[in-house]
Amino acid sequence: MKVNELNWFKEKVLLLPFLIFIIAFGLDKFLSLEGVHTYFSKTLSDINYIQKEELYQDLQKYLQTPQRKKVLVYFGNSRALLFNKDYIETKYPEWTLFNFSVPGGRPDYALQWAERFAQDGTRPDFVLFDHSTELYNSQASLKVDETLTNGLKVGFVLRHWKYFTTSEISTLLAKRMFYAYLYRPKLEVILARAKARETYLYPYQNLRMGFVSQLKLGQGSAITPGTHEGIMPEGLLKKSSFGDFNSYLVPFVFDDRMLYFFQGSVSEFRKIGVPMASIWVRLSLPYFELFKSQKVANEKRETVYENWLPKIEDFQRKNQLPFWNMNDDKNYNCNAFSDAGHMSPACYVDYTNYIMKRVTEK
Repeated sequence: MKVNELNWFKEKVLLLPFLIFIIAFGLDKFLSLEGVHTYFSKTLSDINYIQKEELYQDLQKYLQTPQRKKVLVYFGNSRALLFNKDYIETKYPEWTLFNFSVPGGRPDYALQWAERFAQDGTRPDFVLFDHSTELYNSQASLKVDETLTNGLKVGFVLRHWKYFTTSEISTLLAKRMFYAYLYRPKLEVILARAKARETYLYPYQNLRMGFVSQLKLGQGSAITPGTHEGIMPEGLLKKSSFGDFNSYLVPFVFDDRMLYFFQGSVSEFRKIGVPMASIWVRLSLPYFELFKSQKVANEKRETVYENWLPKIEDFQRKNQLPFWNMNDDKNYNCNAFSDAGHMSPACYVDYTNYIMKRVTEK
């Protein structure tokens, strides 16, 4: 081989890794197509995040509607997904709910939307934020990071990079660049659905399409099929509470970053003059008892309740925000739960009334 030919060959070989990367990247984007995604996906939670962009556009249009109802916007997590829009509009005819709650919804996700609301001048009549204790634990055995992988935009994370760990930023970039890394498709699942489309694939595709329609009609609220539909017996509820407590709250180290994000949301909505409040949603009684009895926080051996609640109450006072504590409210009595931390749909009428009575008093 001549010298020129050898140099040409070496140059082409050096380009090979880039070519392989481009091909792999293209194939990875192919996996993101809904028709392909359903061959390996096992969750519906991503739909909640995808739908929020359409929900925001619907909200903007609705706010321009003459003689519209007043709008409550709720930034919560899976504890706020099952509201009934028709019940709210019938029981409280002057109001409607646009529900921006998502599974694992953290304060950083709320701030991302708050910045956009303020920038666009999108002004609802009331905003409600959720305070979920599990999201304030920086040392949880089981991390709640769905907003990081499904909801946060890279630009938002880079703007607030000081409040994300190096690991969180690298995980975000990797999962956003490579769909296969986010969902880890398994060949056996793909083959099983390909061989039995009528049994597995088509029902799952219809389930996802139906859930999208439910979220559209419910303005962000819908019951995820197969979840939170029953009432868990007392014995199983205690086991569920013990498992969740040890997964999400042992040990407990308060994550100050969450208050940074919350403060940002409050500031953004104050810019456009929106009234606000925060809520600590009801937990099952066995779960709440662990909050108040198990000493798992810091060197003082405080309970989660002793460590977390004073910080939240202080935050609320400093920001002059109402704080609706369902767990210590003696007048709230519905205690039917699907698991340790999620109220059964049987309690959603009481849950709705608890919120709306306070909103309509403002």
